[in-house]
Amino acid sequence: MTVKISRSAVRKLKGSDEPLTAERASEIMASDARSVAQNELIEIDEGLLSTLKEVFGDTGLIEDEATLRVLITQRKIIYRNFIKSGHASLAMGNALLSLDASLTEEQRERLKGSSDRILPFGDTVASMLRGVARFVQAGKVPEDQLPASYSAAYVLTSMTDIELEAARSNGLIRPEVGRPRLLKFRKEFRERANASEAEKGGVIDIEKLVSQRARINSRRRKLSSEYFELSREVREISQVLAKLQKRAG
Repeated sequence: MTVKISRSAVRKLKGSDEPLTAERASEIMASDARSVAQNELIEIDEGLLSTLKEVFGDTGLIEDEATLRVLITQRKIIYRNFIKSGHASLAMGNALLSLDASLTEEQRERLKGSSDRILPFGDTVASMLRGVARFVQAGKVPEDQLPASYSAAYVLTSMTDIELEAARSNGLIRPEVGRPRLLKFRKEFRERANASEAEKGGVIDIEKLVSQRARINSRRRKLSSEYFELSREVREISQVLAKLQKRAG
């Protein structure tokens, strides 16, 4: 078995006045190993190492310790801030829900219709942020396991409890999982579920039901908006009539 030691350890071995016994050599190498572990070794899990070998295997990067160290270090920084962005998205969703609770129904509809004029994003993004915040508040997924990307987290909100449990079992509910991977999983899971139902003699198209629910919700929001607009017009007409009646009296 060969053991790699640093140059400083070699200098210690060469420059020491003490007799170089096997015990003394082992002591120096043990001390060196601790130093290396603290200051020089690159911490990397097997899964990531396997991925890096697959991606960079023939480029010499894996053998280039300096470049590999830069990659691992900067990756950690990126991940740390990526996860922070996820917490920020959830905080924005919670803030939107808190704001909604303070507004009247008409005011909420006005805000939705002019989100991009008041907020740094439009109603589509705001609706997604709200959905994710409700999802976490309902206890579906803990905050620390939520995908950092709000668009990825939003995919989870459209999953059934069975689909969520399957996603969790497949290791897909964690901060670094992206939207495409979750969409692919959901699509394949529903295709398998539909195939299973077809074999039993009854076909349930989950995708169709989800789309139908989305259409109904969209229509409901539209009708709600129209209702408030009509209510406003009725109030304005009532005010005009009241003034006319007052003058006539």
